[in-house]
Amino acid sequence: MADVYCKYCGERQSSIRFLTNLRCRKNPHGEHHEPYEGDEQDRYYCKYCGDSQSSIRFLTNLRCRKNPHGEHHEPYEGDEQDRYYCKYCGDSQSSIRFLTNLRCRKNPHSDYHEPER
Repeated sequence: MADVYCKYCGERQSSIRFLTNLRCRKNPHGEHHEPYEGDEQDRYYCKYCGDSQSSIRFLTNLRCRKNPHGEHHEPYEGDEQDRYYCKYCGDSQSSIRFLTNLRCRKNPHSDYHEPER
């Protein structure tokens, strides 16, 4: 079985049960770790700003100025695609970075586009 990672802090555990029983200081929606639901990647991208790092832990340790729910980057959990679409208005761009740098009038949580999985 593959390791499981927390999407808010990058904590790694051998099972979802072990991961979700531990507290996470970066989870803006609760007090426990939440599993990252995407596949393992060579690079992980922030779904709010498009910044990337080689691991979830590195990504979530850095601050994100566009995250409306917290202060750290949160990994995009979808697969790599040729085009990324905003889940609120349908606008599309060739990269998450390009998409999240443009303003979205329909996003109720932020001024920027947010990619759908």
